[in-house]
Amino acid sequence: MTRTAPNPAGQSAIVDSQHLLSPQQVHFFETFGFLKIPGLFNNDIDEIIGGFEDLFGDQNQPVWETQEALHGDARRVIIPGFIEQSPRLAPLQHDPRILGIVQSIVGPDSTWASSDGNLFYCESYWHSDDYAAPLHHYHVKLSFYLDDLTGHNGAIRIIPGSHFHNQTFAKTLRKDFKDSAKVSELYGISGGEIPSITIESTPGDLIIWNFRTIHGSYNGGERRRLFSMNFGEETAGSHDERQRPNKPIPAADAPNNAI
Repeated sequence: MTRTAPNPAGQSAIVDSQHLLSPQQVHFFETFGFLKIPGLFNNDIDEIIGGFEDLFGDQNQPVWETQEALHGDARRVIIPGFIEQSPRLAPLQHDPRILGIVQSIVGPDSTWASSDGNLFYCESYWHSDDYAAPLHHYHVKLSFYLDDLTGHNGAIRIIPGSHFHNQTFAKTLRKDFKDSAKVSELYGISGGEIPSITIESTPGDLIIWNFRTIHGSYNGGERRRLFSMNFGEETAGSHDERQRPNKPIPAADAPNNAI
């Protein structure tokens, strides 16, 4: 069985059903706002890391260096339009594993948004990515973390359910997290103690999450490597309109590599 999915250039590509997410994986993502697929790119990880280091090791490569309050005024290095500039990484735009995931979550009318490469020398306080896409416009991020990460050295943390952006829970969190310095005043605990899920990962895993999902990273070590591929719906609001409560989930076993 095959299905058609648009590639980032806007042309149709045939995606075999083996690359589509299971109904259980889609339900998990839609319910909790994230999904990890362990080892999906294990066989490609040396080439992927090589492409990452090629760009960040190029002295002529333009980069952005930031020291934002979101990151405790510590250093972060960014290369926008990341994989597009790498002959070794650019094929990921058309990889059937990527296109199958995007079609499964966003739907048949997904569009390529951007990619970015990052070196983190910092923590990231709680936030959603509404700086990159308005909350009413549905986007997903596919993230490649290129170091072994746990809660002790900067693994991403997710607050499940916070992607339901119009609900009181998510609205309260976004309001309370606007000023990270006030988190302990409001809750009596530090930002790193806020209830959440820590998504431990190893190179070769793929972490997928909703732009609306509130996330952070604490205890971050030096030079944590990440690049992300971002996709969105073609027409703002169309994904939300297709969602309905209590929709049936087909009875089928989820793949062993699903969270």
